[in-house]
Amino acid sequence: MIDRENVYQCPDQIIDIANWYTHQDYEVFPVGARDKSLRVCPTPAPFEICLAGHRYLFKEAIKSTNNPDQTKYPDQYWAEVISFRIGRMMGLRLPPVFVAIDSKRNEPGTLNEWFLGYSNGSNERFIPGGDYMQRYIPNYDRKKGKEHNFDVIARLCRVLERRKYLSHDWKTYWGLCLCFDALIGNTDRHQENWGLVWEDDGSKARFAPYFDNGTSLSHELKPEKMQSMMRDPIQLKAYLKRGKHQMRWSLDEGERLSLIDGVVKYCQHYPEIKLLLINKLQRFSETELTTMLDSYTLFELPHPLTKCRSNFLVFLLLERKKCLLKALEI
Repeated sequence: MIDRENVYQCPDQIIDIANWYTHQDYEVFPVGARDKSLRVCPTPAPFEICLAGHRYLFKEAIKSTNNPDQTKYPDQYWAEVISFRIGRMMGLRLPPVFVAIDSKRNEPGTLNEWFLGYSNGSNERFIPGGDYMQRYIPNYDRKKGKEHNFDVIARLCRVLERRKYLSHDWKTYWGLCLCFDALIGNTDRHQENWGLVWEDDGSKARFAPYFDNGTSLSHELKPEKMQSMMRDPIQLKAYLKRGKHQMRWSLDEGERLSLIDGVVKYCQHYPEIKLLLINKLQRFSETELTTMLDSYTLFELPHPLTKCRSNFLVFLLLERKKCLLKALEI
């Protein structure tokens, strides 16, 4: 991925994709629960934060099962862009994510930069994790993903490491991934939301940057529930305890990994990673977090980020950070 640092969006830079070209007739991109369309940024780009001629996924909120014309969680798109900013605060590699709108339908969403196809001349291909799960687990149900587990991922990583394919340390990558997901409450790191980026000649591979982080940050909670949780520590503790990763530790374990306990278990297996995770969690402050979230309340869009949700997210993220640090320091 080329240098895409400091690509932070201002309130007057809302991107309208209504007239953006749909790439290769993908009016609806086929992977995932949310409606997505693969678009190409026009030349010249509307703002300097975008790359002219590059591909982007425009992602809408999840639609209601009973009424496809209605969104289930209208302001869910904020979770994706805020997760991107939090990841960058931690010093992680994430593709840029911007808030956008399709003005023809008055449909807000996120514009997620495709992490391949940059104009630096490199030819790479992406292989999603589901392909590897199917190779290792006979009759793997890719739609349900119930057998998605870290033990198989680790086996894959050791093979790649032994054959000298990987261009970076896989233990660091997965430790940071589990820690980031636990911090933002991401419950959707299924087999299609990670994968390997291979050089065109197949000589080297790297894990993709952390992408598709929108099923997070308590996007499902209504304002009344958020306010109640901020007042009631018992209710908050129960909510945090319910969060689980979208994988088990191994096929033998029936339960999915708890978000926070999963990070602790990872560090028990790979103790050399623990200090790095602690350092990453300590990189951002309450002031930095509040300033970032307050800036998004200034964007004038359908289903805006409210001050109520912004305040709750500061509270929630600091609580999760505290819980993770306490668990890791044992």
